[in-house]
Amino acid sequence: MAILKERVFSNNEIEAWNTVLATHEKTRKKQVVDIFHSGLTTLNIQAVIIPHLQEINDTLKKKSGFKGVYVKGLEDGKSFYSMLAKRLFPIGNFIRNKSDLSYTPEPDMIHDLYGHIPFLIDIEYAEFCQKFGKTACMFINDDKKFHQFERFFWFTIEFGLIKTVDGPRAFGAGIASSIGECEFSLSSKPEVIDFDIDKIINQEFRIDQMQKRLFILESKAQLYECIPELVDKVNISEK
Repeated sequence: MAILKERVFSNNEIEAWNTVLATHEKTRKKQVVDIFHSGLTTLNIQAVIIPHLQEINDTLKKKSGFKGVYVKGLEDGKSFYSMLAKRLFPIGNFIRNKSDLSYTPEPDMIHDLYGHIPFLIDIEYAEFCQKFGKTACMFINDDKKFHQFERFFWFTIEFGLIKTVDGPRAFGAGIASSIGECEFSLSSKPEVIDFDIDKIINQEFRIDQMQKRLFILESKAQLYECIPELVDKVNISEK
């Protein structure tokens, strides 16, 4: 993990940030779970300006003990979960090209800072992420078991849905940070399956296309309380 310093963003990057957040602001209240909006408000993340990470961290650390750190690009799983266990969250120190706002080959600030960091204001969510990171690291030398934890993270924290009184909402940051994923995930196009640990840890995923199969939580507690069962399922799957 190479931690980078904050830098000056180009005009193209600033325009991309402004465009994505301003466009999403019109629809996200009806698409994304409530804790995301609370986090955006608490951190004062807006379309009109790219926030300074130090200012974000000043509030984030007081609220949940987490801290965002700039990194070059995609962290591999072993590095990423080790960071989560230490209450650190990697943030790609760049912003996607404005010519293709719907896709970036590596996680950028729109995905990481706008998508993930607001969720980490929530104490229960943050506690879960740290505990998940610590638990995943227990299996870091067993590639098959470790990959099951990666699948689980992908279909919950990255691309999970959740039931609410107002209907399904995006729970995963990968959905929350993407205008296209929000629209697609809440349409009739993907297959949506009730949260099932066995199915999730055996479901492969691709990072280069819309998620055609998604899992939906009954509640936040269903996720936050599932780690002991997840560990049991991963261990049983190897027998």
